[in-house]
Amino acid sequence: MNTTEICYLSAVEQLRALDAGDFSVCELVDAHIERIESINPALNAFVTLCLEQAREMAAQADRDRASDETLGVLHGLPLGVKDCFQTAGVRTTMACLALRDEVPGFDHLVVEREKAAGAIILGKLNTPEFTMARNTCSSELFGSTRNPHDLSLCPGASSGGSGAALAAGLCALADGSDIGGSVRNPAGWCNIVGHRPTTWTIPDVPNPRLWHNMNTAGPMARTVEDVALFLSALAGPDPRCPVPLQAPFAPGLPELDRDFKGFRVGWTTDYGSIDVDPDIAERFRAQLGVFEEFGCELEEFELDIAELEACYDGLVYRRVCADTREVFERAPDELAPTLRERQLWFDALTASELEQAEQYRLRVWHDVVELFGNYDLLLSPNDPIDPFGHDDDETGFTLDWRLLYLAPLLNLPACTVPCGFSVAGVPRGLHISGRPGQDLAVLQLAYAYQQSTRFGERRPALDA
Repeated sequence: MNTTEICYLSAVEQLRALDAGDFSVCELVDAHIERIESINPALNAFVTLCLEQAREMAAQADRDRASDETLGVLHGLPLGVKDCFQTAGVRTTMACLALRDEVPGFDHLVVEREKAAGAIILGKLNTPEFTMARNTCSSELFGSTRNPHDLSLCPGASSGGSGAALAAGLCALADGSDIGGSVRNPAGWCNIVGHRPTTWTIPDVPNPRLWHNMNTAGPMARTVEDVALFLSALAGPDPRCPVPLQAPFAPGLPELDRDFKGFRVGWTTDYGSIDVDPDIAERFRAQLGVFEEFGCELEEFELDIAELEACYDGLVYRRVCADTREVFERAPDELAPTLRERQLWFDALTASELEQAEQYRLRVWHDVVELFGNYDLLLSPNDPIDPFGHDDDETGFTLDWRLLYLAPLLNLPACTVPCGFSVAGVPRGLHISGRPGQDLAVLQLAYAYQQSTRFGERRPALDA
């Protein structure tokens, strides 16, 4: 098996090959390092590498395997970390010029749990500044990440580095963060799988706004099985988090096969107010037959989210401005202009305006509770448009994210799974969401769809 084939094995397949002795952890890590050195210069997915440290971790993982040490569920898997999660001894910049040399002395909980599960960290992955400055995966510090399926295009934001690295076979797993759609948008545009778990399933520690419940880490991978395995390593309560939410299943790969006969599934192409590309809408509707073949009972639903963006903006910037305030006050010229503008905009908001946003959020929550009285899960397209240019900020700032906003506003679990390609050959995603706590059911339906369609098996033509 050559290097490319090893790197494109799923994470679950890589673990099985390690268990069978087909190759060592060192050989697996070296294969990914070789691919990073070959492919990453064109993609700009990894922005900080720690390859010697990865080789040392791999050698230790092989020694542990040889001595039958108890292994974590990710033991030996090469992994990329989004550059918004602190990594002890490895540069963490938030893609901000003011933090270009920042090397923390501690790990974010996500990284703690990745290491505890035995993953091998290869380096840090690109993101826009503080994950929110742009809707392209680019910054003044690191430049743009390209989409492996078309190097002229954006891989999605803000976990675009993670999406691009996975699609190109540079790592087996990659974490992301999702405060609006930043795990799911890159998943759809890179032909991979991204899961936003029920909020607080993965505690966000440390966090300057610990009670702010719209942001969460999320697992990203090339298959639903890999995402479920990864989630099992990341999920579960932590004493530093005020909401002790239990993991949706035990560590390891859960049972994903399920009978969906009689399962009630609601669907929408546009929520009645989103301008979705007609071809995306048509091809999404064509996928509904797959779910009917499972025995699902499908029905189109209506939900008024016309004012959702204004509500989202008012609530999300409480977290964003908490992250950026120190740089805004200390070195404003080294903060992206959009983030400076948002800081000033947020500081000018009145308590009454914030209360109006909360009241709108509550109204939508009641509507969605009623919706879930009729349906087990909900389907929609993942994005209203196809990927645009990797440096096209103008289009990025007009992108309508409302197809993805219900999950962060209402704590819903949601998974994006590949659902085919445009005529031009760029990937598209299908979005599945459920009630809070229904992560396993969401993943099970995504798995059934993946197994039936196999869209995710199509690789980018990087090796042609």
